[in-house]
Amino acid sequence: MPRLQKPVWSGADAAAQELLRQQQHALVFTGLPSTMAPAELQQAYATQDALVQLLVSQRHTQISGYKIAITTPVMREFVGFDDAISGCVLADRVFQTGHVLQASERQHLIIEFELALQFSRDLPVSEKPWTAESMVEFIACAYPCLEIADDRHAVYADLKMNFFSLVAENAWNHGVVIGDRIDKSQFDLLWQTSGTAYVNGQPIGSGHSRDVMGHPLQATAWIANHLSTRGHVFKAGQWVTAGSWLASYFPKPAEELRFELWPGAQVCVSIQ
Repeated sequence: MPRLQKPVWSGADAAAQELLRQQQHALVFTGLPSTMAPAELQQAYATQDALVQLLVSQRHTQISGYKIAITTPVMREFVGFDDAISGCVLADRVFQTGHVLQASERQHLIIEFELALQFSRDLPVSEKPWTAESMVEFIACAYPCLEIADDRHAVYADLKMNFFSLVAENAWNHGVVIGDRIDKSQFDLLWQTSGTAYVNGQPIGSGHSRDVMGHPLQATAWIANHLSTRGHVFKAGQWVTAGSWLASYFPKPAEELRFELWPGAQVCVSIQ
């Protein structure tokens, strides 16, 4: 599968600067102004790359992993797009289980209940598309995780018209909380496992690994193929959050959220 260059768009830098300004001034998400909004997907990803580079430079960090979003038919119908999208996760926003998250640091906090798969070695260039079967030898382990996102009080009914701005804004990612390590030897059990989310000890819902694009490894193959068309490649130690097993949750202060795959494999975060 040929590897392409990173998408280039002359308006990407200005659009990225505007998105950063909106975040810094805590403005409601209404999409980029029409004069600078990306008109198609590759322009949106060019803007995302520019925004990520701004954040990397400002915060003296680096890309630690990637996320997948818009993985379910319901969400794709909702935003008017028939595929998943990706975003980057930066190393200075990767937290360990038990992290205390300040709700005041976000405009409208979202938590997603997910599984992260970590790469054991660099993913090589491949002439063939990656599949779930060909990906597995490059995966070292997995972790239950909680993605931190912020929709900036977006009006969801308007997302169809502002979808490319959502992509450009790094798919709204603001970090991740990583839980207990699941060794590769336990993957056969993991793929058969349901995960349950809890708020203050009370279950709020469950999901299954097959709810993530049919299988977490299938989702991982999707993003490997996707990133290869954008000049990105997975490196050893990087990981991907492969999509939420449950509906998004909008937490409140004084809540503790926990996502449990089985006893000994869980992740939690406290909201203040």
